[in-house]
Amino acid sequence: MLDVLAMPFMQRALVALVLTGITFPAIGVFILTLEMIPARFAVMHTALLGAAIALMLRVDITIVAMLSSLIVGVTIARLSERADISAGGYLGLMMTVTLGLAFVIFYKANIHAIEAFNLFWGSVLALTNNDLLTIVLIALALIAFLTIFYKEIQVVLYDRELAHAVGVPARVIYYAIIILICLSVAVAMRVTGALLVDAVTILPALAARQIGKDLKSILLWSAILGLTTNLSGLALAYAFDLPVSPAIIVLGAALVLITRLRAR
Repeated sequence: MLDVLAMPFMQRALVALVLTGITFPAIGVFILTLEMIPARFAVMHTALLGAAIALMLRVDITIVAMLSSLIVGVTIARLSERADISAGGYLGLMMTVTLGLAFVIFYKANIHAIEAFNLFWGSVLALTNNDLLTIVLIALALIAFLTIFYKEIQVVLYDRELAHAVGVPARVIYYAIIILICLSVAVAMRVTGALLVDAVTILPALAARQIGKDLKSILLWSAILGLTTNLSGLALAYAFDLPVSPAIIVLGAALVLITRLRAR
């Protein structure tokens, strides 16, 4: 095991899993509190389309996925100011169209099946130094945002109209949350794959909500559970020769079930 940990690819994977395990569950807390599950799927599908375009053009996947996620995320945020996005049929249309376009690009650009497969299931062991740097920057941005604007975030998550009424810059905080969600989803796709982004975002947050009593305790528990799940998933994958991402999501789902049963 020590020999494996000495290898650069494993060191990058370990750092990425530690950082995403601690910080990315906060994104899950934002998504669940703001009831943005449909919007999160739209962002994820758009990130996948961006990644497909990047493969076709042979440019950096993470950067293009982040840019495409930001575009759709800001669009969703603007729409949410005028209508209820949680029930909007346009999000379903967006998810279907972007996924269809991604598959068209895979086919017409003759993208190798393994490259396409990695987008869906992730390849944390194949992270580059640039990928790791991006993860570090997003993690630091999340920590700084939560540390500096915790009180404002708390009010906005509770009630945006109330936040605006008491003088909190609700629109700025809300857009910052949307931007961080978009960037984190795009980056998480490189770690766990587009289909398993919930492994490092939603699942730890779901489990933490069964334990924590307020926002601060939920964020703390989500970080603890996210880190535990990521490292346990890596160890399980190494011990039983399993893919890392599915191992993490299975453990995360089991953790949600255990905390749910404990809460009864």
